[in-house]
Amino acid sequence: MSEIKIIHTSDWHLGKKLFKQDRIEEQRNFLDWLYQYILTNKIDVLLVAGDIFDVPTPPTNALKLLYDFIFNLGLNTQCTTYIITGNHDSSTLLDVPKDFFKNHKCHIVSNLDEDFEAMNLYYKKGDIKIGIKMLPYFRNYELVNNISDTESEDAVENYFKDYFSSWNEEVQFKILMAHHGFGKYSAAGSEHAIFLSGLDYFPLEWLKNNFDYVALGHIHKKQLLQSDPPTLYPGSPIPMRFSEKDEKKLSLISITTDSLNYELIPIPQTRNLITVKTNSAEYIKDIHQSLKKIENQYLSYFEVQVKMNEPVSGIADRIREILSHQNAELLSYIPETLDHEKQEQRTDVHQLSLEELFIKYYSIKYENETIPDELLKSFNQLIEEINSENS
Repeated sequence: MSEIKIIHTSDWHLGKKLFKQDRIEEQRNFLDWLYQYILTNKIDVLLVAGDIFDVPTPPTNALKLLYDFIFNLGLNTQCTTYIITGNHDSSTLLDVPKDFFKNHKCHIVSNLDEDFEAMNLYYKKGDIKIGIKMLPYFRNYELVNNISDTESEDAVENYFKDYFSSWNEEVQFKILMAHHGFGKYSAAGSEHAIFLSGLDYFPLEWLKNNFDYVALGHIHKKQLLQSDPPTLYPGSPIPMRFSEKDEKKLSLISITTDSLNYELIPIPQTRNLITVKTNSAEYIKDIHQSLKKIENQYLSYFEVQVKMNEPVSGIADRIREILSHQNAELLSYIPETLDHEKQEQRTDVHQLSLEELFIKYYSIKYENETIPDELLKSFNQLIEEINSENS
């Protein structure tokens, strides 16, 4: 009996740093592991649901990671790769090497197309044929350019309902791969907010009866939004900040002639991101306790939050000294005095997204008032326009 094995992953963010720390080694280790998993388990299809890179103009070593991975995958396996761009990616950058990717069984959709069928790709193995709708991240002007009846209140809804239901070829199983907000997802905090014209997120009911599996990207926290059809954010393959504590996984989908099933596969990590909450009297003991819990031999990154009665100098240096002997490094030191609740909590700005910085600024300027939704939406649309010009 024929079987198609599919991996669904997203949000690699190749080239991303944590504070100023380069994480290219972690990203290389993930791709090496993913390559070996595909090779060993004879995976047929790899779905990558956007945010391949962290910035529109990624560093050279991040580009090389992707190109080497696609080259080796195409050369040494039978796996076909399908990629859509995310809001961090430059569609222009990924358009340039499309011929190279196609020669290595990798297909990329980076923009909305007036022809729905240009965003529909098909894969056949034995007597099973699947259809994959490729919906990359798009900006509002792209959507407007593709909608003919812009005056209708239901124009956006009608456009996507038409797209979700349109297939030119007969298939047994239908998959949607998209990089956007769907349903009432729970953000991890390290994502950039994205907005659509007249639509805050895609309602989940639009997916019912149209797909057998929905492969999402954008949210870094693994979560299943609904089970019919399975609508899944697998999350990022490595934690993007110290607050991301959930185990990282990818989705392995198995399709036979009469069924589609999936399971979550743990992704091994080669960095520990450890947060220690302590005080000035017990921080040495607490750090040693945390070091004892480390289960692998790889370098660990620490964030240490220390409460104290009054400012004490030298604690950060002492922590760095302890960690330097234990294959660990201090990336974030946050001292807090006991009256910190009455003060503005200290946060390293490098850990905040532009949206979080704007919310923080608004709260300070207007004495803890909540920022209006429309103002936040306008701010994100402005950032989106700037990013589109830079990409």
